[in-house]
Amino acid sequence: MSKVEKKGYVDPGWPQHFEGEGHVVTELIGHYAGAFSPFGDELSLPIPQEDLGYVHPYTRINK
Repeated sequence: MSKVEKKGYVDPGWPQHFEGEGHVVTELIGHYAGAFSPFGDELSLPIPQEDLGYVHPYTRINK
């Protein structure tokens, strides 16, 4: 038992085959520092209020 050959560490989170550009995008090779937006790079914040389509709810209080 003491002379069991140790296997090297294998990270199952990194795929063996890279589709598209050939590498998983990380902060080190990305265009921007930090986390990437799930909405894409075209979205700029803050969004103008007219473009949101949000209507604040109105509650009439019973008296």
